[in-house]
Amino acid sequence: MGSIIALANQKGGVGKTTSTINLAYSLAKKGLKVLMVDMDPQSSLTIYSGHDPRTLEAQERTIYWTLMKDKPIRDIIIADNPAILASSIQLASAEPELVMLWDSATVLRDKLNEIKDEYDIILIDCPPSLTLLTINSLAAADYVIIPVKTDYLSIMGIPLLLDTIEKLQKRTNTRLGIFGVLPTLYNSRNIHDNDCLSELKQSLEPRIPVFDAVKRSTAFDRSASEGKSTLELLPDTPGVEVYLSLAQAIIHGKEKN
Repeated sequence: MGSIIALANQKGGVGKTTSTINLAYSLAKKGLKVLMVDMDPQSSLTIYSGHDPRTLEAQERTIYWTLMKDKPIRDIIIADNPAILASSIQLASAEPELVMLWDSATVLRDKLNEIKDEYDIILIDCPPSLTLLTINSLAAADYVIIPVKTDYLSIMGIPLLLDTIEKLQKRTNTRLGIFGVLPTLYNSRNIHDNDCLSELKQSLEPRIPVFDAVKRSTAFDRSASEGKSTLELLPDTPGVEVYLSLAQAIIHGKEKN
Protein backbone atom coordinates (compact mmCIF):
# COMPACT_ATOMS: atom_id res chain seq x y z
CA MET A 1 0.00 0.00 0.00
CA GLY A 2 1.27 3.45 -0.89
CA SER A 3 2.18 6.28 1.47
CA ILE A 4 0.40 9.63 1.43
CA ILE A 5 2.45 12.76 2.12
CA ALA A 6 0.92 16.22 2.44
CA LEU A 7 3.01 19.31 1.76
CA ALA A 8 1.48 21.95 4.00
CA ASN A 9 2.05 25.44 5.30
CA GLN A 10 -0.69 28.00 5.94
CA LYS A 11 1.54 30.72 4.51
CA GLY A 12 1.65 31.24 0.76
CA GLY A 13 4.78 31.74 -1.32
CA VAL A 14 6.91 29.19 0.52
CA GLY A 15 7.42 26.75 -2.35
CA LYS A 16 4.76 24.11 -1.64
CA THR A 17 3.80 23.60 -5.28
CA THR A 18 7.37 23.77 -6.59
CA SER A 19 8.37 21.23 -3.96
CA THR A 20 5.43 18.95 -4.71
CA ILE A 21 6.09 18.68 -8.42
CA ASN A 22 9.88 18.38 -8.18
CA LEU A 23 9.63 15.81 -5.40
CA ALA A 24 7.06 13.88 -7.46
CA TYR A 25 9.35 13.77 -10.48
CA SER A 26 12.31 12.85 -8.27
CA LEU A 27 10.37 9.88 -6.89
CA ALA A 28 9.23 8.85 -10.37
CA LYS A 29 12.82 9.10 -11.61
CA LYS A 30 13.78 6.61 -8.91
CA GLY A 31 11.20 4.14 -10.18
CA LEU A 32 8.20 4.79 -7.95
CA LYS A 33 4.64 5.19 -9.19
CA VAL A 34 3.48 8.61 -8.02
CA LEU A 35 0.19 10.51 -7.85
CA MET A 36 0.02 14.26 -7.21
CA VAL A 37 -3.16 15.73 -5.68
CA ASP A 38 -3.91 19.43 -6.17
CA MET A 39 -6.02 20.54 -3.18
CA ASP A 40 -5.53 24.26 -3.83
CA PRO A 41 -8.34 26.14 -5.66
CA GLN A 42 -5.63 28.35 -7.18
CA SER A 43 -4.66 25.25 -9.22
CA SER A 44 -0.96 26.09 -9.29
CA LEU A 45 0.09 22.43 -9.33
CA THR A 46 -2.33 21.71 -12.16
CA ILE A 47 -0.99 24.61 -14.22
CA TYR A 48 2.62 23.79 -13.32
CA SER A 49 1.96 20.28 -14.67
CA GLY A 50 0.93 21.69 -18.04
CA HIS A 51 -2.87 21.42 -17.71
CA ASP A 52 -5.59 24.06 -18.12
CA PRO A 53 -7.92 24.04 -15.07
CA ARG A 54 -10.75 25.65 -17.06
CA THR A 55 -10.71 22.91 -19.69
CA LEU A 56 -10.56 20.18 -17.06
CA GLU A 57 -13.40 21.75 -15.07
CA ALA A 58 -15.57 21.88 -18.21
CA GLN A 59 -14.86 18.15 -18.62
CA GLU A 60 -15.70 17.49 -14.96
CA ARG A 61 -12.17 16.14 -14.48
CA THR A 62 -11.09 18.03 -11.37
CA ILE A 63 -10.95 16.83 -7.78
CA TYR A 64 -14.11 18.78 -6.90
CA TRP A 65 -16.18 16.30 -8.89
CA THR A 66 -15.01 13.32 -6.94
CA LEU A 67 -15.04 15.03 -3.53
CA MET A 68 -18.45 16.65 -3.77
CA LYS A 69 -20.26 14.93 -6.64
CA ASP A 70 -19.09 11.34 -6.08
CA LYS A 71 -17.66 10.97 -9.56
CA PRO A 72 -15.38 7.87 -9.54
CA ILE A 73 -11.88 8.97 -8.62
CA ARG A 74 -10.28 6.86 -11.35
CA ASP A 75 -12.28 8.83 -13.94
CA ILE A 76 -10.69 12.06 -12.68
CA ILE A 77 -7.02 11.04 -12.56
CA ILE A 78 -4.84 12.22 -15.45
CA ALA A 79 -2.66 9.17 -15.95
CA ASP A 80 1.11 9.55 -16.24
CA ASN A 81 4.03 9.13 -13.90
CA PRO A 82 3.59 11.23 -11.95
CA ALA A 83 -0.19 11.21 -12.42
CA ILE A 84 -2.30 14.09 -11.15
CA LEU A 85 -5.67 14.75 -9.58
CA ALA A 86 -6.19 18.25 -10.92
CA SER A 87 -7.91 21.24 -9.36
CA SER A 88 -9.76 24.36 -10.47
CA ILE A 89 -11.30 27.43 -8.83
CA GLN A 90 -14.47 25.35 -8.42
CA LEU A 91 -12.77 23.65 -5.48
CA ALA A 92 -13.23 26.87 -3.48
CA SER A 93 -16.96 26.17 -3.36
CA ALA A 94 -16.27 22.81 -1.71
CA GLU A 95 -15.45 24.56 1.57
CA PRO A 96 -19.04 25.56 2.50
CA GLU A 97 -20.33 22.27 1.07
CA LEU A 98 -17.93 20.24 3.22
CA VAL A 99 -19.12 22.00 6.37
CA MET A 100 -22.55 20.46 5.85
CA LEU A 101 -21.22 16.88 5.85
CA TRP A 102 -20.94 14.76 9.01
CA ASP A 103 -17.60 13.40 7.76
CA SER A 104 -16.38 16.81 6.63
CA ALA A 105 -12.73 16.21 7.65
CA THR A 106 -12.28 12.80 6.03
CA VAL A 107 -13.87 13.02 2.59
CA LEU A 108 -10.51 13.10 0.79
CA ARG A 109 -9.16 10.23 2.90
CA ASP A 110 -12.10 8.01 1.95
CA LYS A 111 -11.61 8.80 -1.75
CA LEU A 112 -7.86 8.20 -1.73
CA ASN A 113 -8.29 4.92 0.14
CA GLU A 114 -9.96 3.58 -3.00
CA ILE A 115 -6.72 3.95 -5.00
CA LYS A 116 -3.99 4.12 -2.36
CA ASP A 117 -2.67 0.65 -3.14
CA GLU A 118 -2.21 1.55 -6.83
CA TYR A 119 0.59 4.06 -6.12
CA ASP A 120 3.84 3.95 -4.20
CA ILE A 121 3.54 7.59 -3.11
CA ILE A 122 0.70 10.11 -3.18
CA LEU A 123 1.73 13.75 -2.69
CA ILE A 124 -0.89 16.34 -1.71
CA ASP A 125 -0.29 20.02 -2.45
CA CYS A 126 -2.27 21.84 0.27
CA PRO A 127 -3.77 25.33 0.00
CA PRO A 128 -2.02 28.20 1.83
CA SER A 129 -4.56 28.31 4.67
CA LEU A 130 -5.79 26.14 7.54
CA THR A 131 -9.23 25.47 6.07
CA LEU A 132 -11.23 22.26 5.68
CA LEU A 133 -9.36 21.57 2.45
CA THR A 134 -6.07 21.50 4.37
CA ILE A 135 -7.65 19.54 7.23
CA ASN A 136 -8.87 16.96 4.71
CA SER A 137 -5.37 16.73 3.27
CA LEU A 138 -3.76 16.19 6.67
CA ALA A 139 -6.47 13.74 7.71
CA ALA A 140 -5.67 11.66 4.61
CA ALA A 141 -1.90 11.76 5.02
CA ASP A 142 0.53 9.39 6.66
CA TYR A 143 3.15 12.15 6.87
CA VAL A 144 3.45 15.88 6.38
CA ILE A 145 6.38 17.81 4.93
CA ILE A 146 6.44 21.50 5.83
CA PRO A 147 8.07 23.72 3.18
CA VAL A 148 9.12 27.03 4.73
CA LYS A 149 10.81 30.03 3.19
CA THR A 150 13.93 31.09 5.07
CA ASP A 151 12.52 34.35 6.42
CA TYR A 152 11.13 35.21 9.84
CA LEU A 153 7.53 35.80 8.72
CA SER A 154 7.44 32.27 7.32
CA ILE A 155 9.02 30.47 10.25
CA MET A 156 6.80 32.31 12.73
CA GLY A 157 3.80 30.45 11.30
CA ILE A 158 5.21 27.00 12.00
CA PRO A 159 3.99 26.74 15.63
CA LEU A 160 0.38 27.27 14.52
CA LEU A 161 0.69 24.51 11.92
CA LEU A 162 2.35 22.18 14.42
CA ASP A 163 -0.50 22.84 16.84
CA THR A 164 -3.04 21.96 14.15
CA ILE A 165 -1.16 18.78 13.32
CA GLU A 166 -1.06 17.80 17.00
CA LYS A 167 -4.83 18.25 17.32
CA LEU A 168 -5.41 16.15 14.21
CA GLN A 169 -3.11 13.45 15.57
CA LYS A 170 -5.28 13.25 18.69
CA ARG A 171 -8.73 13.50 17.13
CA THR A 172 -8.77 12.53 13.47
CA ASN A 173 -5.57 10.92 12.21
CA THR A 174 -3.54 9.12 14.85
CA ARG A 175 -1.03 7.81 12.28
CA LEU A 176 -0.04 11.29 10.99
CA GLY A 177 3.66 11.94 11.42
CA ILE A 178 5.87 14.91 10.59
CA PHE A 179 8.44 13.78 8.03
CA GLY A 180 10.34 17.03 8.32
CA VAL A 181 10.70 20.71 7.47
CA LEU A 182 12.01 21.73 4.04
CA PRO A 183 13.66 25.18 3.92
CA THR A 184 13.07 26.84 0.54
CA LEU A 185 13.99 29.97 -1.42
CA TYR A 186 17.29 30.05 0.44
CA ASN A 187 20.00 32.56 -0.42
CA SER A 188 23.25 31.51 1.28
CA ARG A 189 24.74 35.00 0.77
CA ASN A 190 21.95 36.63 2.77
CA ILE A 191 22.60 36.99 6.51
CA HIS A 192 18.85 37.01 7.22
CA ASP A 193 18.40 33.68 5.41
CA ASN A 194 21.28 32.10 7.31
CA ASP A 195 19.95 33.36 10.65
CA CYS A 196 16.50 31.95 9.87
CA LEU A 197 17.91 28.59 8.81
CA SER A 198 19.95 28.42 12.00
CA GLU A 199 16.90 29.30 14.12
CA LEU A 200 14.83 26.63 12.37
CA LYS A 201 17.37 23.95 13.17
CA GLN A 202 17.86 25.09 16.76
CA SER A 203 14.13 25.21 17.51
CA LEU A 204 13.09 21.98 15.78
CA GLU A 205 15.94 19.48 15.71
CA PRO A 206 16.25 16.70 16.73
CA ARG A 207 12.49 16.50 17.43
CA ILE A 208 11.64 17.37 13.82
CA PRO A 209 14.17 16.88 10.99
CA VAL A 210 15.17 19.95 8.98
CA PHE A 211 16.30 18.98 5.48
CA ASP A 212 18.93 20.68 3.36
CA ALA A 213 17.73 24.03 2.06
CA VAL A 214 16.54 24.48 -1.53
CA LYS A 215 18.46 27.41 -3.00
CA ARG A 216 16.60 30.28 -4.57
CA SER A 217 16.73 30.16 -8.39
CA THR A 218 14.79 31.78 -11.22
CA ALA A 219 14.96 28.38 -12.96
CA PHE A 220 12.05 27.23 -10.79
CA ASP A 221 9.93 30.14 -12.04
CA ARG A 222 10.95 29.44 -15.64
CA SER A 223 9.97 25.79 -15.28
CA ALA A 224 6.57 26.76 -13.89
CA SER A 225 5.93 29.08 -16.84
CA GLU A 226 6.69 26.23 -19.24
CA GLY A 227 4.53 23.72 -17.41
CA LYS A 228 7.36 21.35 -16.50
CA SER A 229 9.24 20.32 -13.39
CA THR A 230 12.68 21.86 -12.99
CA LEU A 231 14.04 18.33 -12.74
CA GLU A 232 12.87 17.75 -16.32
CA LEU A 233 13.60 21.12 -17.86
CA LEU A 234 16.73 22.33 -16.07
CA PRO A 235 18.09 19.37 -14.10
CA ASP A 236 21.39 21.08 -13.23
CA THR A 237 19.63 23.86 -11.30
CA PRO A 238 21.07 24.30 -7.78
CA GLY A 239 18.43 23.00 -5.37
CA VAL A 240 17.18 20.16 -7.55
CA GLU A 241 19.58 17.79 -5.79
CA VAL A 242 17.71 18.47 -2.54
CA TYR A 243 14.52 17.01 -4.01
CA LEU A 244 16.40 13.94 -5.23
CA SER A 245 17.89 13.52 -1.76
CA LEU A 246 14.48 13.98 -0.13
CA ALA A 247 13.02 11.39 -2.50
CA GLN A 248 15.71 8.95 -1.41
CA ALA A 249 14.91 9.64 2.25
CA ILE A 250 11.23 8.87 1.58
CA ILE A 251 12.15 5.63 -0.18
CA HIS A 252 14.41 4.68 2.73
CA GLY A 253 11.57 5.39 5.15
CA LYS A 254 9.22 3.15 3.18
CA GLU A 255 11.77 0.34 3.16
CA LYS A 256 12.17 0.58 6.94
CA ASN A 257 8.41 0.34 7.41
